[in-house]
Amino acid sequence: MKPTKVLTYIVIAAVILIAVFSLMDNGEKPIESNYFEELKSYRHDKDSFMRNNEKSPFVEQAIEYKGLNYFDIDESYKVKASVEALENGKVYDLRTSDDRLKTFQAVAILHFDLLGSHQDLTLLQSADDGLYFLAFYDETSSITTYGAGRYLEISYKKGQNSVILDFNKAYNPYCAYTTGYTCPVPPTENNISIPINAGEKNYE
Repeated sequence: MKPTKVLTYIVIAAVILIAVFSLMDNGEKPIESNYFEELKSYRHDKDSFMRNNEKSPFVEQAIEYKGLNYFDIDESYKVKASVEALENGKVYDLRTSDDRLKTFQAVAILHFDLLGSHQDLTLLQSADDGLYFLAFYDETSSITTYGAGRYLEISYKKGQNSVILDFNKAYNPYCAYTTGYTCPVPPTENNISIPINAGEKNYE
């Protein structure tokens, strides 16, 4: 290879490196992470559902929809939890927002560390439809978030030894928006001892 070509390649490589380090020094991030984009899309889709879908509590009851309120997206609130499966777990009769009782059975304890503290949540299964139910209180409850607790969707199958908990997707039950719905409260054990400044806030 001719010396002039080698010199050309060296110059091009040097220019690229200078550009990369310049971006790093300035703290610029030209492309947001896929996680942030995923969360933004998730919130956009939920907003569209609440505003337009016939199954939305706002559409069903013909009440004004003002938009949902969220904490800023923070990936540190997405954690892996180990699963302690339960055989013949405790049966709960949870009080609901309309003063009924709904029966659930504990199927697993989820153990995880979050922001330097260890936490446990009990995963329940509905006696009515067999669906899993994960609800919790935390130190923001009745302050910046719904006082009767928030819910968290979970992808879980029996036999799994770990699950992902993403508190950026913590959401309010329909009872946080209006009356006319049956919303179970979390079991008393599911009281996280730190503020979960992630997910949905109070509806205003």
